Amino acid sequence: MDTSSRKALEERLSAICEEIRHYPTPIARCDLHLPALIEERTALMARLEALDARGRCSPAAAWANDGGAAA
Repeated sequence: MDTSSRKALEERLSAICEEIRHYPTPIARCDLHLPALIEERTALMARLEALDARGRCSPAAAWANDGGAAA
């Protein structure tokens, strides 16, 4: 994924967080919009985390590459 796509995800996440922060109260139990916003925010955060993790080694791989037990 290129940087413009990542930036678009971050901008959408920021907009959703802002909308959630200013969501009108009181919130009715039957409200469907707020849970949908929270689900979308969770999905965006997971996608961004996956992008971050793609470039990293797992903890076990990092430990082995640093010499592991033989260091």
